[in-house]
Amino acid sequence: MELNQIFEYRGWTIKYVLLDPTRDSGVQSNDIETAVFVHGTPWSSVTFGPIAKTLLGRGSHRVLLYDLPGYGESQGYDSSTSVRFQAGALSELLQHLNLDGKDGNRAPAVIAHDIAGTIALRAHLIHGALFSSLLLMDTNTVLPWGDGFYKLVRSEPSVFLQLPHGIYEAMLRAVIRSATFNPDKLRADWEELLAKPWLTDIESTLNRKEQVQKSFVRQIAQANDGDVAEMLDKSLYSQVSCPVKILWGEHDQWIPREKMESLAGMLGDKLKEFVVIPKAGHLIMVDQPERVAIEVFSWLSER
Repeated sequence: MELNQIFEYRGWTIKYVLLDPTRDSGVQSNDIETAVFVHGTPWSSVTFGPIAKTLLGRGSHRVLLYDLPGYGESQGYDSSTSVRFQAGALSELLQHLNLDGKDGNRAPAVIAHDIAGTIALRAHLIHGALFSSLLLMDTNTVLPWGDGFYKLVRSEPSVFLQLPHGIYEAMLRAVIRSATFNPDKLRADWEELLAKPWLTDIESTLNRKEQVQKSFVRQIAQANDGDVAEMLDKSLYSQVSCPVKILWGEHDQWIPREKMESLAGMLGDKLKEFVVIPKAGHLIMVDQPERVAIEVFSWLSER
């Protein structure tokens, strides 16, 4: 889906699109709940494209898709991409679009994957954005963060900035493949779509290649444990005010089940469902698109 609208936030140009249902439901668009899809790292809004398109066709929801500052089409500025910053950006974007649940605005249903779970929780618990519901997919909201690769990049970012571009590209593609249970699923253009924001064409200048590589390393290096620790230390997860559903890929090599179960325990009675998706890795929407779509649509229709 084309992100043809922009929102300026602290130097960043955030690309987004807010779409009305493609099937007429007979209800004014302002009275229809909006589903806000928030992607994780190192991804972009394309991860939610197929689900969002199908949801629009059902006629039940408007859809908001956007690329986080520093990701996808929202690149081109050299500044913070931390979770703390992203939560502020999400909160301000929702307020800008009258989707913050305040002053008579209808609260949105939020669907968040990977690090976006922490972003959404900070937007809600720190910035006060209100949600009608929250669906968390394979999300990392419990410390310590990251697998061995991410820990290595965070500890030695300068090394990864110096990688020859061909080796950098091979590393990027290996990271993408490690996020799936069945890498063959990536053959249907998924790998190219996921890699595209972090690569350049063969005619690009050396400076452009270095900029893109720097952007990829930056979004990992700027991950700050303190952005999660603040919520954990204050036991804020127990203060979530909306119903929550968790999805987790049974073969997720990035986020182990015990971390998801730890989060589930901290959510208390706000957690309504914990669903394990078989034959799925971290990118559950790639490994099991039909099953994930069913889980998303059933959750939204029940609220």
